[in-house]
Order: sequence, then C-alpha cells, then structure tokens
Amino acid sequence: MPDTKRGRERQGRKKREQLETQLAEREIETLDDDSLPEYPPDDTGSDLLSAPPQDAE
Repeated sequence: MPDTKRGRERQGRKKREQLETQLAEREIETLDDDSLPEYPPDDTGSDLLSAPPQDAE
C-alpha cells in the first residue's frame, strides 16, 4: 500500500464504492423478498385491532 495521500484517497474511494454496491444489492434483495407478511393481516385473532365501538345515542 502506498503511503501517499493520493494512494490512501484512491483506496478510500474504492472502499466507498464497494460499500455502496453492497448496500444497493441488499436493498434489491429486500425489495424482491416475497416472504414479508401482508399488511394489515387478515386473521389477527385479537379484539385490540378491531374498530372501536360506535357511541350509542
């Protein structure tokens, strides 16, 4: 590894490119992920997520 400022900068840019590429690949993988649950879930099995009762007049 060269001990010049220019050499260190060059390596820094390469590292930054590698990290950006890895992050872009991860983002693409998560966008294509079909195993994510649908929102809102159809079968909640809980009254907490149901609509609030209507006020009686």
